[in-house]
Amino acid sequence: MPQRLLVPCALVLLATTLSAAAAERPNGTQLFMNHCAACHGADAEGGGPVAAVMQTTVPNLRTLAQRNGGTFPVDSVTAYIDGRQIKAAHGDRQMPVWGDVFRGPEQGTAERTVRERIAALVTFLKGIQYPERPAQR
Repeated sequence: MPQRLLVPCALVLLATTLSAAAAERPNGTQLFMNHCAACHGADAEGGGPVAAVMQTTVPNLRTLAQRNGGTFPVDSVTAYIDGRQIKAAHGDRQMPVWGDVFRGPEQGTAERTVRERIAALVTFLKGIQYPERPAQR
């Protein structure tokens, strides 16, 4: 291959590799719409089409920070979405154990895939929180 073609070919290869890596990165919005919106609603306020038949009230996910003193509870939300470590003593779990669902077909990187998908979903939820209410006088 002539020397003058090496740089353009290398740039094309790099761009293809980077775009493939970006395409593989989980998207929190898509994950929410595909896995959560049926119960929590497209607006995450708890009014999804399945919510009407649930035995428990589906929570509004946009108020998680408000219900936690103004701070989004990243660790708690991560653990709850994952669901594999929730103790039975905490009662029935209506929500699926997404840690198992998010494994994907790639067994060698399954745990990393789960963590990345849950982290993308948690980042999405953190980004849609209602602003903190002003202090009452």
